[in-house]
Amino acid sequence: MDADPGEMELAIVNLCVNARDAMPAGGLITIAADNICTEGEGAGEFVRISVSDTGIGMPPEVQARMFEPFFTTKEIHKGSGLGLPQVYGFVQQRLGRVSIKSAVGLGTAVTLLLPRSRRSSAVASADAAHQADGSARDDRRKHVLLVEDDHEVAALTREPLTSLGFSVSHVASREAALGILMQPHEIGIVVTDLMMPGPVNGLQLAREIRKRQPALPILLTTGRVPAPAGMEYDAFPLLLKPYSADSLARALDLAFATDVAPMAVVLR
Repeated sequence: MDADPGEMELAIVNLCVNARDAMPAGGLITIAADNICTEGEGAGEFVRISVSDTGIGMPPEVQARMFEPFFTTKEIHKGSGLGLPQVYGFVQQRLGRVSIKSAVGLGTAVTLLLPRSRRSSAVASADAAHQADGSARDDRRKHVLLVEDDHEVAALTREPLTSLGFSVSHVASREAALGILMQPHEIGIVVTDLMMPGPVNGLQLAREIRKRQPALPILLTTGRVPAPAGMEYDAFPLLLKPYSADSLARALDLAFATDVAPMAVVLR
């Protein structure tokens, strides 16, 4: 199959984290992979990857919503609701399918079907290297300042940034972000959440950074649609959550561009 290794790893990690949380008293997580051929509608050759657990399981009403962005059954500050939408987006982007089997008290199994690739691994690696040439994200010297108050979301964002070749410094507040920018760090771009607790949101932080360092690229992210009033007057690209690694890469390239259109929205 053709898939970004970092994004594939993140999808499996997200499934395992949910499986772990579904087994508060302990249990067994099983990860399996094989090649299959399907018939009928959507027939073809696929790589099948499944992650199953022996946890508490899910009722039908929860199963129906588990891939919705920000939907979670966890307590406040115990989950962002972005892990499984990332899995769904990853599978959809690869033209695959995802299915769930779950029963209360009997555990859950999530199965991904991803189309098999006919290319050799050497050819796929060469193509990936060629696509990276000339891209801003291929500059290994770039250092991202990630401003995100939700530590779980920050961890999920750090993974694709690292896979794209960036080093990442994470802070959770406006004050910490401005403090780092006042120091002699080689920050190449700021990625900040639009909605943050307190009187100053991500847009106001971006405006303040722009006044202090006009040449520093800034990328805003948000799960709120539509964007808050006033965004249309600012030349900051905006990336909607949940997003794939490819969408994040395109948004970073847009932020690095010298001429950014006002309110440039990169859809997930």
